This record gives sequence, C-alpha cells and structure tokens, in this order.
Amino acid sequence: MTIQAQYLELLREVQATAGVAVILVTHDFGIVAAIADRVAVMYAGRIVEMGSTLQVFDNPSHPYTRALLRCLPDVGLKREQLVEIGGQPPDLAQLPQGCPFAPRCPERQPICDEAYPPTVPVASGHVASCWAVPGAKAPA
Repeated sequence: MTIQAQYLELLREVQATAGVAVILVTHDFGIVAAIADRVAVMYAGRIVEMGSTLQVFDNPSHPYTRALLRCLPDVGLKREQLVEIGGQPPDLAQLPQGCPFAPRCPERQPICDEAYPPTVPVASGHVASCWAVPGAKAPA
C-alpha cells in the first residue's frame, strides 16, 4: 500500500507539473475514487458508462456498474461474503449481436439480445449505454 500511495502521488505531481491528463486503467475502485475526476466503466471492450467520478459512484446507471460497486467490501456492513457477478464474461472474439452483458444482467430485456444499446445522457456529462436507462429508444 505504501508503494501504491507513492506511485499515485507521483502521478498527481506529474499531472500538475506537466499540465497533462492521465488515463489510468484499473479494476481498483478505491484508486478511482481517490485519484480520478472522471471515470469510464468498460465491459467487453466498450464504454458502458461515463461521467464524473461522483456521478458514477453516486448514481450508477448501467447494471454492470451497479454490480461492480456491489462487489466492493463495505467496512460499515458486517457481511461475511462479497457479492459476485454471476455468469461468465463473453468471448471477445465472438461478441453477441446485442449487449454483451445481457446474459449476466438482472435487467435483461428481449431487445438486449437483438441490438447494442445507444449511449444516452443520464445527467449533464454522465452517459450510459443500456436499454434499461430512461431515454434509450429501440431502433425503428
């Protein structure tokens, strides 16, 4: 943890000194919460939700984002097991026609198997790609 904190501090210093953006690819939401201004959640190689870190953490709009956040340990809760996301990730060489998260999704709808959902605004600067998000319209 000490080395990780040192790396993160170094990234902050480089970013501030050079005036550049830093793209950090990680599964560690603790790091994301501590260092990121914006977050893009990806599933099967595509961005499924994007917004400010606060927007995504406080109002997760894609079922995969919500599932990831439920997997995090919560020191305030005394649960004995972490929640897991059921099913298996898709084969990236043979992605389905529709949403690749559909087989694992608790909000699956028939259209999820037919077409990839459009990216729709959730709030200013916050978008998600899911048929269950209000505003997602089926193709005509």
